[in-house]
Amino acid sequence: MPDKYFSLMPAILVVDDQATDARLLSDAISDLGQVQFVTDGQAAIELARRIGPDVVLLDIQMPGLSGFAVCKALKSDPKTCRAAVIFVTSHTQTENELQALALGGIDFLQKPLNVPVARAHIKAHLALSTEAKRLSTHDALTGLPNRALLQDRAAHALEVARRKANQVAMILLDLDHFKTINDAASHGIGDLLLKEIATRLCDCVSPADTVSRQGGDEFIILLPSVDDVETVANFTVRLLARITEPLLIKGETYNIGASVGVSVFPHDSHDLESLYRHADAAMYQAKQQGRNRCRFFSADIEKNTRARRLLEQNLREAAAGKRFEVFYQPKVDARSNTVVGLEALVRWRQSETLIASPDQFIAVAEETRLIIPIGRQVLIQACHDVKWLHDQGFALSISVNISAIQFAEADFIPLIEGALTDSGLGPAYLELEITEGVLAKNIEATRNTLAALKTLGTRISIDDFGTGYSSLAYLKSFPIDVLKIDQSFVRDMLVDTNDVAIIQAIITLAQTLGLGLVAEGVETEGQASALLAQGCTIMQGFHYSRAVPLTELFNYLTDRKREGAVSQRT
Repeated sequence: MPDKYFSLMPAILVVDDQATDARLLSDAISDLGQVQFVTDGQAAIELARRIGPDVVLLDIQMPGLSGFAVCKALKSDPKTCRAAVIFVTSHTQTENELQALALGGIDFLQKPLNVPVARAHIKAHLALSTEAKRLSTHDALTGLPNRALLQDRAAHALEVARRKANQVAMILLDLDHFKTINDAASHGIGDLLLKEIATRLCDCVSPADTVSRQGGDEFIILLPSVDDVETVANFTVRLLARITEPLLIKGETYNIGASVGVSVFPHDSHDLESLYRHADAAMYQAKQQGRNRCRFFSADIEKNTRARRLLEQNLREAAAGKRFEVFYQPKVDARSNTVVGLEALVRWRQSETLIASPDQFIAVAEETRLIIPIGRQVLIQACHDVKWLHDQGFALSISVNISAIQFAEADFIPLIEGALTDSGLGPAYLELEITEGVLAKNIEATRNTLAALKTLGTRISIDDFGTGYSSLAYLKSFPIDVLKIDQSFVRDMLVDTNDVAIIQAIITLAQTLGLGLVAEGVETEGQASALLAQGCTIMQGFHYSRAVPLTELFNYLTDRKREGAVSQRT
């Protein structure tokens, strides 16, 4: 891809106390870069600090500071230490050459110069210097400016904006679901995709703008001078339209979107750090709101982002300290008011009196993959707790929610096997709840995993049925045992005829296919009676019991057992 950002001519500094020699050498290499010459060492040091030369052609014997002293000074100064120093001298002693190399010189040319040979040496070192500079400021894969160069240009843009009362926009862009494509296809395809996206972004900007790749699938566009926010908004519309055009790579078509966040100086940011942080916060909100969209920063975004990051930090600490507890909600057969099973539900104990429910942290746990250690802890604890209940005379089954991320893990089946073996719980007493979204992803891999679970002897239920990727095809293709009617349908079923119709359709479908049914979120006698009348007999919800810790559950079951209201098998 052509590099529209790196085109500065290299700077060459000639240092020779013989003005005639310095001028002749400068003329001979004038086409190789921007050449300047001086005739004494102190002037050379001062000029080098101003222009940052790529190559210094340095005489040794000079009045005042010698070439050796100048080289030592250049190499000890952070502003000039990267310059390639080539000594040009009539001295032929080996000691001089060795000293030059020891001080950091990289070449040694003898006077009188053979100009074609000297040019070849200088040209080679310029090429090396230019490439080194390019690699230090540009992304190796796409050729775009990297984080260091972007920061430099953004800082300069803010300085100019402050003087001229301009506006500067930073646009942070993160490709949606790129990891999925990268993992499913190959990293080689992913690299080609990133290079094509980089080209498309460059096509959308003007020469004054900067497109930067920060790493992974994150890009940043810097607009150093914009007229108004509306101009930026129109630009992001064109940008997203270009990105979402289908990509043809090695004969395969790929469709990809992007989540875009925008921050504008001086409206919502006062320095470079806040400009980036606010664009990042806006981009995160775009992801949260459905991806493939653009959001501008606001104070509310900043507040929510800080809260989210604090939640993530606390979650990591809680996962490491195993501060998650398992509560249990009974499943009841409404015909006899008998407890026939349990569902394990995770709770986060944040203090002695404060317990967080899943809706307060599960989404972040999913995004950060902390759901894997949390889910492992819940599964293992639930199996052990229910086996303990069996030993106390309550032979109930337990259902455990499994996230899509857990389900896709390579060690998922061994995890289930290990939890059953370690706890001693029979596999027939374990029911795994998965969502419809799991079934809709990698059908072949899903089929294999479900088949392995059935071989183990566990049961499979579909949680929140009817709220996701509902399809009759997977009910026929996959070994499903139970459908769970989502509480969103149960909640208003007494007043919303649409909910009644959906519930009736799910019940009829389950009965036709010979599947079990469980209704969630049953809170009133009216709901229980209506569900029972339609043919759904197993229910759970506050009408029967809230989710409770093991000790409280044991007391609840003990009381109900005296009444004959606990089944010994589901």
